[in-house]
Amino acid sequence: MICPKCGQNLAEGSRFCEHCGTPVSVDLPKSEAVHQPSDPQGYPGVVIGGSGMPREETSMNQPQAKKPAKSRIWIIGVVLLVLGCCCLAVIGGGLVYLRNQDLGWRDVLPSGWEEPQVVPEVSINTPVPEEPEQPIPQVETEGSINTPVPEEAAQPTPQVEAAEPQNDLPAETILAVSSSGIWVVDAQIGEEAQISQDALDAPWDLNDGLSHDKKFFAYITGFDDTSVNPMLVVLDIENQTAIQQLELTGPIIQPGMQGTHGDPAFEAYRAMQSIGSFAWSADDTRLAFVAARDGDSADVYLFNRSDNSVTRISDEAGHAAALNWSPDGQLLQYLSVYTFGTGAGATMESLWVYDFQVRDAQLLENLDSNGEDFLAWTDNSHFLIASWGRMCESHNLRLVNATRLLSQVIVDGCFTAAAYDPEQKFGMFSVTEFNYENCPCGEPMDAGVRIFGEGVGYPIVGEIGVKKFEQMIAYGIGFIPQGKLFTVYADEGLQAIYSDNGKYSVDILPEVKGLTPNPSPTGEYWAWASRIGTGLWITEDNSNPVEVSPLFNGIPLWSQDGQTIYYFENNRLFSASAPQFSPGTLVVELSEDILGLVK
Repeated sequence: MICPKCGQNLAEGSRFCEHCGTPVSVDLPKSEAVHQPSDPQGYPGVVIGGSGMPREETSMNQPQAKKPAKSRIWIIGVVLLVLGCCCLAVIGGGLVYLRNQDLGWRDVLPSGWEEPQVVPEVSINTPVPEEPEQPIPQVETEGSINTPVPEEAAQPTPQVEAAEPQNDLPAETILAVSSSGIWVVDAQIGEEAQISQDALDAPWDLNDGLSHDKKFFAYITGFDDTSVNPMLVVLDIENQTAIQQLELTGPIIQPGMQGTHGDPAFEAYRAMQSIGSFAWSADDTRLAFVAARDGDSADVYLFNRSDNSVTRISDEAGHAAALNWSPDGQLLQYLSVYTFGTGAGATMESLWVYDFQVRDAQLLENLDSNGEDFLAWTDNSHFLIASWGRMCESHNLRLVNATRLLSQVIVDGCFTAAAYDPEQKFGMFSVTEFNYENCPCGEPMDAGVRIFGEGVGYPIVGEIGVKKFEQMIAYGIGFIPQGKLFTVYADEGLQAIYSDNGKYSVDILPEVKGLTPNPSPTGEYWAWASRIGTGLWITEDNSNPVEVSPLFNGIPLWSQDGQTIYYFENNRLFSASAPQFSPGTLVVELSEDILGLVK
């Protein structure tokens, strides 16, 4: 053997050079292989071959060399990444499928599976200095407990929404109106609270003061009190507070002023007290009302509920009266009156409409009549109105286009009364012998009841036709939106009832003759009552009459589900429920007699 470093001859089997000490590689049998020391780079069992690349060498007494740890971590990471992508794909595909099927994850859980309940945290574990140790006070609030913590350690507390009470129906809230106050009555629990102590002076329908969303109630007061100015009051029913208390007169008109017919201040008072002296817009954001705050004439003002502002929007020579909003709230129709007369009719000035898009009042017609009777809006820009005269009663029934300032005469002759259903585009009017004999307007018509509307008779396309309907004498015609009923009145009270645009005549039972029907919300039951006579009856499908009260006088109220009727006798509010409608269930007893109910 020769030493690879110094070149000396060595004995066979030598492991080291005897001259320079250099290790000498010896090919030994596997049984004699020995452990090699680590190389200078620290990789055990690895030597550098001729190619300069590491290679692996093993022996029986030497453990097998392991792959680097980084390689295994990289391989494991790739595997986990692939598995994670697959899981996300499966979950995402499942969610897309559920969404397309209008399902939620709860819909695929096994029956009986309950979602874990979230338990609200009562307190927050915050380190508190040991010395001094002070107890932390707890302040209880409805539905939760708030625990104050030091500012440095304060952490957000998870908000848990309180579960809303599950009721079959919302609480039955009723307004009971007396001559000197208004009460809010919770009919379900029989509790009442007085929210106003004002007298309601004007002869208007109580329901006119209720907003469409039934959250606010408006009324006028002070006309019979010589010590205060007349006022407009707007009540927040839910919070039982007044959000507006506005004087209707200004410095010119003072409390207790005496006047005569024709005096501007006196006529302004009458304009504010007339029917239709205030009206809510369809969205309940604005309340139009008549007032004399600027001068001695009554004008139209606007109360904006969003900011409680009041704005004057009219300035005619006469006194504003009879306010009517269009269904979309873009137009407000009203009249201008010089004097309201002494019972034989008023002296009219003109017919107006305020356009909120252009923010200006538009003159529709100059009037030469003793009054005007508004019937209904037929759409957002057209309304029906008729004139009234001392000699010929109603006449000149016309359809007014409030945006184009045009009108179409439907009936130029004289008649007694009329009513109209804006949804079905159908109406009725009556003619008496008096109209026929004394009418100086247009062509006289035979006595009887006539119908008019789109598709009635043979009208020109786009116009309203008129047709003879029934040969009867009628002095009054009304329309009940709930049930779409037309009521016809004669000398003895209610004479006939028609439904479905006059196609069907409703039989009037002897027990309810002279009373007016008030269908329930479902139409299953009818309540029969009158503001003139007394008595309250219930019928089912216009049969099986049940007397609920012999003393009631007014308009009863139905519950939202149509199963309970509310009525009053003197100062006591009662209820009666289906199917028997047994009378006498007392709800509340007030300190004063009830004049009317609003719901």
